[in-house]
Amino acid sequence: MKKDNAIDVFDVAKWFIKYNYDTPRNTLDGNMKLQKLLYFAQLIHLAKFDEVLFNEPILAFENGCVIEKVRVAYKNDHHSFISQANSYTENFNQKQNETLLITAEIFGKSKPEELSELNHFDFSWKEAYDRSKGFSGFRYREDSIVSVDVIRKNDLIRINKMLDAFELAQNYKQDRIIINGVTFYYDPQKIKMTEEVMSRLKEFPTDESEYSVCLDESVGLVIY
Repeated sequence: MKKDNAIDVFDVAKWFIKYNYDTPRNTLDGNMKLQKLLYFAQLIHLAKFDEVLFNEPILAFENGCVIEKVRVAYKNDHHSFISQANSYTENFNQKQNETLLITAEIFGKSKPEELSELNHFDFSWKEAYDRSKGFSGFRYREDSIVSVDVIRKNDLIRINKMLDAFELAQNYKQDRIIINGVTFYYDPQKIKMTEEVMSRLKEFPTDESEYSVCLDESVGLVIY
């Protein structure tokens, strides 16, 4: 496992904050979304480049994976954290920059609870969360650390499928359907635009003009 190019997780967090992905800002939900973006950025970097994006431990909380020192800083020193992020000048290498842009494209428009639910399908989260259980609801933090090796072994297959769908959407944008004025891109070899699928798309709450659609074996239709 390569670790030489790993960066401080605070630098990653500042990037997401600077570009307004921690929405709704200065709330529990905003903090939860930031945590999930950090987590999925780690998975994407592992999947694409077989190296960690950051070395800070990931903990398994009830609502999903958390980088504790970022969570605490965002909660307890929010004004200073946002100020630092807004004035932050990133210095990422090409791989790191690519990972952040892809993470933002795939997950940046999702709601915090959607990302939390998606995180709950990951074996690495469940394994660490169950392991941390103590008596009377007490949890042992040292036992809640999510193993990078477990992530690599169990959870990168699904991320790779999402990345494949993302790349297809980028390369084959002629495969699209417009519903309620919103354009949805998809791979017609993997998704049949049935009445059921179109009904899901009609009901999807949109605040952007374009989305990509893929199928995941665990969660079904994924819109991002």
